[in-house]
Amino acid sequence: VLCEPEGALLAHKAQEMVRAGLSAQADALQCAHRRWMRTTQWRAMHHRQILDLCQRHHPAASLTIRLLKRWLSRHMLLGQSVGVPDETAELLAARVFTDPWNGLAAPGSAYAGFVRCLQLLAEWRWTEDMCVVDFAAAGSADSEDSARVASARRVWTTTDGLSADAYATLQAAFDAAIQRKDVRGALRIVTAEDPNAEWWGTVSPVLTRRLQSLARASLQTITDCISLGSDSMLSQVFTAPLTDYDFVIKLDKDVVCRQYEQPPSSAFTSDGVQSAESAPRKEVFKNLLPSMQHASQVHVKQHANVFGQSDLVGFDPVALFVRDLVGVYRDSILFFND
Repeated sequence: VLCEPEGALLAHKAQEMVRAGLSAQADALQCAHRRWMRTTQWRAMHHRQILDLCQRHHPAASLTIRLLKRWLSRHMLLGQSVGVPDETAELLAARVFTDPWNGLAAPGSAYAGFVRCLQLLAEWRWTEDMCVVDFAAAGSADSEDSARVASARRVWTTTDGLSADAYATLQAAFDAAIQRKDVRGALRIVTAEDPNAEWWGTVSPVLTRRLQSLARASLQTITDCISLGSDSMLSQVFTAPLTDYDFVIKLDKDVVCRQYEQPPSSAFTSDGVQSAESAPRKEVFKNLLPSMQHASQVHVKQHANVFGQSDLVGFDPVALFVRDLVGVYRDSILFFND
């Protein structure tokens, strides 16, 4: 239930605690206010900006975001308390489309956009240079004809980008963060609406350095595949090396609820039809049944709740387990999970 005055009440109460000198209560209320703003205001605005970028200006950005998130997730660096937030990953992908560097145009395909994202992670100087996503310049690469068509249809469009004053404001906020030593090599992306990168926070310097090393290794693998003319090693780009970790916790797959969300490798095969006696029945999801030509060889993927309880909505024991581990060992151990 959304209560509109809740944000104003939290902010007002936090100011009262600050004036009263109760720092602990003020910090708790400010954290609650940021959480409320992130849930009700910031996330909705960010979603509209990304949706406009993908649907109206750069259709390839949608698949680029999915590839980047898959790469981060496979390397156990997406989400959770110590990973890269989903919104930050989307801003990374938006950066390569709204402000391409080295004299290049915006990526024309999702795969080119994914490689540009890896280059951004590998080469950007997070301590010295400010990384800005200018959604207002998303349409600057559009042709004049498309702009005239949008104007004739009375569709809102902006191609001017950030003004000099707006960019100076962002640079001043970045310089102030450097003076406060809030940057220190952390991955930090700002926008015109979020000059202090407080919407989604920053990625820790330790995690940023790991992102850079993994991005360089992935780029080298892609370069080797191109030079050899073979894609046999491309799977290594999405393979997480486990030798770098001090210890690995392996979970019991029988109690991991979300493992069934991943379709089996046979779900999307289109090989020839075999006899019912010799061919195993393919296990697919219900939403794939209309596309299957031979429903007699299809077994619908159905699994009962592993805990023997019904009506468990949104229950993710792995996420809860990681949250408890991070809460207990936050000051001494970094936990990563896919």
